[in-house]
Amino acid sequence: MESYNLKSSQKLVYGFILIFFLFLAACGSSTHKNSNSNLVSGQPLSATLTPFQPLEVSLFIDPGIPQEWRTMIETIENVSITSDAEMAALEFDQRTNDIEQTSLFTTRIIYAVAVPFLSVDDDISIKELMSLWKDTSGGSEYTMLFVTDETHRVFSEMWGTSGSQVKIVGMEKLVSSLEETEKAVAILPFEKITTRCKILKIAGISPLDKPFDESNYPLVVTYSLTQKTGPSTLTSAIAERIAELIPPTNRDESKMTVIVMSGTTAMARCTASKILLKGTDYPIEMVKHWFQAADLRHVSNEVSFSKECPRSDTCNETLQLCANPEAIEVLEKLGVNVVELTGNHENDYGTESFSETLKMYEDRGWYVFGGGINQEEAKKPVLIENNGNKIAFIGCNPVGFSQAWATEDTPGAARCDYDFMYSTIEDLKNQGYVVIATFQHNEVYVYMYSETYREDFWNAAKAGADIVQGSQAHFPMGFEFINDSLIHYGLGNFLFDQMDIPVVGTKREFIDRHIIYDGKYINTEVLTALLTDWARPVPMNEEERAQLLSDIFEASKKRFP
Repeated sequence: MESYNLKSSQKLVYGFILIFFLFLAACGSSTHKNSNSNLVSGQPLSATLTPFQPLEVSLFIDPGIPQEWRTMIETIENVSITSDAEMAALEFDQRTNDIEQTSLFTTRIIYAVAVPFLSVDDDISIKELMSLWKDTSGGSEYTMLFVTDETHRVFSEMWGTSGSQVKIVGMEKLVSSLEETEKAVAILPFEKITTRCKILKIAGISPLDKPFDESNYPLVVTYSLTQKTGPSTLTSAIAERIAELIPPTNRDESKMTVIVMSGTTAMARCTASKILLKGTDYPIEMVKHWFQAADLRHVSNEVSFSKECPRSDTCNETLQLCANPEAIEVLEKLGVNVVELTGNHENDYGTESFSETLKMYEDRGWYVFGGGINQEEAKKPVLIENNGNKIAFIGCNPVGFSQAWATEDTPGAARCDYDFMYSTIEDLKNQGYVVIATFQHNEVYVYMYSETYREDFWNAAKAGADIVQGSQAHFPMGFEFINDSLIHYGLGNFLFDQMDIPVVGTKREFIDRHIIYDGKYINTEVLTALLTDWARPVPMNEEERAQLLSDIFEASKKRFP
């Protein structure tokens, strides 16, 4: 709509109003002479003039504002959207340092830099990104930058005209474009992050961090609603309505749940001896910060705590596994609150020890799944609500040892009942849960599961599980996607003493950091560690990590479409 001159319009209206009320006053005086019927307290009728209020307020909206926000604003009454910022009474656009007007409302959009999931690189500099944007030769190892049209408009305003290395694609094609293009990255809004991407850090900061160092992260765009004319009741009401409709940020940490999941834990044998000699802080000292920064902290503890467990300051080679009761302090100090019980050695020291272990978890308020006091309890999912997110864990053991399985009246691991498991996953998805399914499957010392074993993982994903994990692996294994569901076939050991097997892989560990946001599973960050001194995981250095990721991703790529 065309804008108009408010001051001249007001003068004209004021003139008509004044003439109209002078006429009324004259009529009142005339009536007073001829009749007393219209007198009010013996005085003639009078009127008080009020300032003119416009029927509409013109609003300019920055082209980079998300379309869904624009659509909501267009529903507000008395707002006229204009493409001419100079003529607008209200302006909703990127904040710049020279803005003098007071903001009526501000909102922030956080952007992320994405590469394909199977990428070894972990970070990128803002200098590299801007070099890609401006098409500066030699400024980055990447050769292509994908953005949507909306994102392109935002960064064009920030960084200027883009070069030939920037390609505009629809959001529906962003991930496939990344996966099909060598040395490509993408910039996308936080709420558009998807599971099949890896999010790169900038200056060591990622929008997947919790807490997030927003003040030092360069891809934050702030939009302000500012008033360019004098204040009025109508503009204030419109500003309040915009603040009701538009969130203050597209990344609300109160809607985020971080889940850390690890591989095999069995604080037995050499691991037990190290705990006895060096204390309960020793095994976890170097990695506990990964767990304590998460909301849900998982271990797959494959053994029971038993008073009968041997105590020794030297390693023993037995295959009958247990943990000393005081070793539960290791898990307490780690902050564990979700325990998986699908392992094969829960009943090695008898069902009574396992029952007592279940009681120890219950006393601490920890969630357990994949095992229980009997088969019916063992196969049930555990349901958790955190930060508005509904999360379900379900797990089972299809392999055994037979004595490891729970029965109708004895405790143990859940033996896989596939019909029950897959139908339960489907029901949970229909109820709005993010579902994590785990298997204590066949143990093999390879980087990628064979076609034979992977069917159970596939079926769980097809039933609706968002994340499917192999908890059986003493050897780190590869990744696969079924649509947007992540399958990780094995994380390797976590707190278990396998250092003497002539396979270097048993020392290499994955710890997966899953991000749930606003009711959806959106991404996984893969953390890596190396087992040292039979008991102590240590974060890998850059070279060790790059080698592990290269080995695993190379094996995984053979099964990616």
